[in-house]
Amino acid sequence: RTAFNRQATGGKQVSLADLIVLSGGAAIEQAAKKAGYAVEVPFTPGRTDASAAETDIKAFDVLEATADGFRNYYAKDNSRSPAELLVNRADMLTLTVPEMTVLVGGMRSLNANDAGSPDGVFTNRPGTLSNDFFVNLLDMSTTWKKSPTAGVYEGVDRASGKHRWTATPVDLVFGSNSELRAVSEVYAANDAKAKFVTNFVAAWTKVMNLDRFDLRPTANTPVRVASAR
Repeated sequence: RTAFNRQATGGKQVSLADLIVLSGGAAIEQAAKKAGYAVEVPFTPGRTDASAAETDIKAFDVLEATADGFRNYYAKDNSRSPAELLVNRADMLTLTVPEMTVLVGGMRSLNANDAGSPDGVFTNRPGTLSNDFFVNLLDMSTTWKKSPTAGVYEGVDRASGKHRWTATPVDLVFGSNSELRAVSEVYAANDAKAKFVTNFVAAWTKVMNLDRFDLRPTANTPVRVASAR
């Protein structure tokens, strides 16, 4: 950011907030390309940064998240279940059920868990924006059992007993809850790969713009996905 601001002409500057969002969009475009789809993640600049002098740091302590199902993070001192807190967070973000579902599946395929946890990363190609999370979650050849680690389940091959995956209650709720399973089955379909990418980008963009009160309320910008092959 500093290098760009020094070199930019005509008074152009970029905020760290804009740079973070822009970088995330660029990473998603690359992940979609790995999956065989060319997509442009919409980006609207205009975010600003606050200096340390303008920030009451202590006041932010109470805002620290104790759970974030989208990144498979859950602090031990919570009194509510991980799945319940996921729904609560999704409601705060004004997400619909399909939007919440596609975001979780996409974040798992991108390997974006807290502390690099492998839980819920049901794919052999992490970092690729694929629907593998849903495909492998609903694979009936996998059976799930509790692991020695609290709050973690182990998925093993039903026939051989060979270890396949690990998961949290947040991951498995998309297979056990009837409404979430119905949406997951849509995204797991062979002909839903492009739909998955399109819907993930749309939901991601919605979240990135939730605090943009300066933007005029308009219909969501259509996301166009084309095969990169």
